[in-house]
Amino acid sequence: MKIVKRDEMLNIERFAIEEIGISGAVLMEIAGNQVADEIIRSYPDRSLPITILVGSGNNGGDGFVIARRLFDAGYNPAAWLLVDPEKLQGDALVQYRIHTARQLPLHSIEEGLARLDEDLASSEAVIDAMLGTGISGAVREPFNHIIEMVNGHGAHVFAVDLPSGLDCDTGRVENVAIRADETFTFALPKRGFFLQDGPSVIGRLEVKDISVPGTLADRLGMELPELITEQLAVQALPGRPQFGHKGTFGHALVIGGSKPFVGAPLYSAHAAYNTGAGLVTLAIPEEIYPVIAGQNQLALIRTLPGAEGHFNGEGVEADLFEKVGAVAVGPGLGRFDAGEAFIEEIMEHLDDQPIIIDADGLYHVKDRLEMLSRYRGAVILTPHPGEMATLTGRTVADIEADRITVAEDFARKYQVHLVLKGHRTIIATPEGTWVNPHGNDALAKGGSGDVLTGMIASFLAQGAGAAEAMQAAVYVHAASGERAAQKYSHYGVTPGNIIETGKEMLKEMEGKK
Repeated sequence: MKIVKRDEMLNIERFAIEEIGISGAVLMEIAGNQVADEIIRSYPDRSLPITILVGSGNNGGDGFVIARRLFDAGYNPAAWLLVDPEKLQGDALVQYRIHTARQLPLHSIEEGLARLDEDLASSEAVIDAMLGTGISGAVREPFNHIIEMVNGHGAHVFAVDLPSGLDCDTGRVENVAIRADETFTFALPKRGFFLQDGPSVIGRLEVKDISVPGTLADRLGMELPELITEQLAVQALPGRPQFGHKGTFGHALVIGGSKPFVGAPLYSAHAAYNTGAGLVTLAIPEEIYPVIAGQNQLALIRTLPGAEGHFNGEGVEADLFEKVGAVAVGPGLGRFDAGEAFIEEIMEHLDDQPIIIDADGLYHVKDRLEMLSRYRGAVILTPHPGEMATLTGRTVADIEADRITVAEDFARKYQVHLVLKGHRTIIATPEGTWVNPHGNDALAKGGSGDVLTGMIASFLAQGAGAAEAMQAAVYVHAASGERAAQKYSHYGVTPGNIIETGKEMLKEMEGKK
């Protein structure tokens, strides 16, 4: 499923209206009916108080349809028109005239905010049909006060298409926005749902079909980011031949570890093994071998010369990479003088195996990005926003302000595959972009990213393409974090819990493949 900016959605709707012949009024009727049906299912008791907040644009027109449908279903919602009727235009004006011709009850903003607040305070549910996708920048009066009133009460809030106050394109909330419990959006998800403040205000998201298929974006030649769904992740998983052996399922090599960071490479290696790799080798500095060996039960171990608890840059020989299907460099690596030359030598010994560079591996290649673009195989970088700031020379605020564009530009410039971690992780390749809608604060633990690196390496070693390995791993990792939080609380999830829960996720996905 694609995700869109405001103008992109408008162009798709315009094409549906002008070229296909679906009128705007029909689209509005379908949209309003879809939301009304959800409310009726959620609140079968017709006596429950409901308030509908109606603005001036198409979002307000949707609100009129919802109000009419609820009245016809036996409810008595308090419908509030929050603008001068003279400002209504187009299809919203059509719906207003239908509402008034039916002589259905309608409150006016002229009755005052105090009167509106009384309805909001007594409401079981509030439907936000005020501003929709039209807002950019700060919310002005009286809507800023109305939004604050809605947020201050305990009603269940349904946002129609987009929570009022949220920027459709950037996900930024300038001053105030509706904190929705549920958002029902139409045709395609909006880009702002997954950026900046978006995830914190949309609540549960559901995309409603209004007879504007997402395939119209392809007909219009739009290159849009795609949402990572369970279906996409299932398709991306590498196959498991029934009569395969350990060689069939690949050999993943994890190179990392240092005296301060012994846990990170273990998490990566164990995650790779637990997600299907046939063999995993862990290459570590010889100085930390006793600690690693005491905790490792799965991976083969190869030691390389070290100094002061880190690799010293020596010992990288061709035999280390024999029959290896994927290489991950960086978990627990730390920073040391020979780091840049160490990673360069690793890449020179590879043929065209995919390589993942993570953690301090990213620090050591920040001045050698052109080297990555010349590599014959796939290069996958997995930065969090701070590491991405180091790679680009920008601030973390710059990165977070436009994560999708930053990731896309970087991937295309250096011809690499990028996993920009965070709350919502972005995958960008020279060919396409994907956004992961899953994950929560339970993943915000040291070691969580090392687990993700191990999962990507595992799927690569099993034969998945770079984009598919990233899609599958990012989904399994994030969805496992969500499930683990249900078991252990958001406070108590550890990287080991993510690995164990990931096996449950894979069992379910295996049955759907």
